Amino acid sequence: MRPLTQIVLLGVAALAVGGAWAVDLPAKLGARIADNTPDRRTGRTSRQPVAIVRAVRMASAAAVIEAVGSGKALKAVMLYPEVEGRITEILFKAGDKVKAGQPLLRLDREQEELDVALARVNLANASRTVTRYESVDSGRAVAHNRMDEARKLQSLAKIRLSQAELALRKRTLVAPFSGVMGIAKVQAGDRVAKTTQVASLDDRSALLVDFEVPAALAFGVRKGASFKAITWALRGETFTGTISALGSRINQETRTLHVRARIPNAKDLLRPGMAFSITLPLAGKRYPSVPSVAIRWQRKGAFVWVVREGAARRVRVDVIKRNEGWVLVDAKLAEGDWVVVEGVQQLRPGIKVRTERAEPSRPEARK
Repeated sequence: MRPLTQIVLLGVAALAVGGAWAVDLPAKLGARIADNTPDRRTGRTSRQPVAIVRAVRMASAAAVIEAVGSGKALKAVMLYPEVEGRITEILFKAGDKVKAGQPLLRLDREQEELDVALARVNLANASRTVTRYESVDSGRAVAHNRMDEARKLQSLAKIRLSQAELALRKRTLVAPFSGVMGIAKVQAGDRVAKTTQVASLDDRSALLVDFEVPAALAFGVRKGASFKAITWALRGETFTGTISALGSRINQETRTLHVRARIPNAKDLLRPGMAFSITLPLAGKRYPSVPSVAIRWQRKGAFVWVVREGAARRVRVDVIKRNEGWVLVDAKLAEGDWVVVEGVQQLRPGIKVRTERAEPSRPEARK
């Protein structure tokens, strides 16, 4: 047989085999499609898809604010004399703990003491005159105008005595509140004016730390909320404090809220000026939490497949927050619902599904 004739015969044979396979292909595909088509009466398929599922959990959309701020004393002042004069006595040392009203410094006071003594004498004389007039029948022996004049002089004498005593008290500088004294900037014998710095006074029974919170998290901060703080000056120590005050407005330039925190200092370990790192947890609304692999995407947004009563359901979700392999979502899901994490390729709404629980190999959602 000639070669050309052999080639023609081989081609004809190949076309015959291919045609037979092509004719048989629709039948085979139809058999597979029918194999997974639900029965209209029972709703079951001859071969139900298998879906790997995980249970929905409820978790909080909590956030953590980390901020840095400098500590300052609960109360802090620089002390100045109320009047000019020469220092005669300094009654404190650096580091002394003083009480409110405790004398700290005295100025020369001889003239003021004399003024007080003179005012007391004048008041005594004025009072005796009034007493003498009152003991006599004022209607006959003493005119009303003389009685009025005596009482006026008595009142003026009382005022002058009060003024002299006030001037004398101002010659002594006292602590305006309880606290710890700083280093004295003056010494005995110095002449001082009203603008002369004497020493600092700090109430460090607690420290205040100011910091800024982003506007997006500002409404989660509450007065009285607890936080943890550390300072690099005391490594290994952790301090607990509370939020004591919140700013009244959001800063338009930085878009932050001014927050003030209070850290108790009962052991007197902390000092004003220390830098603190603050960790403030914020409580959030509770949302359903699903594995991140369960979320599917389409043009209209995200959704998950849920198996309820043995059938697949598609539930739309809005992603709130991602957290270590799990996602908080805003959706019509309840705790304990089964979401599909594997086998979604064969699912469509209403199809009956056989489920298998996934092994908890992924990180658990935080509750």
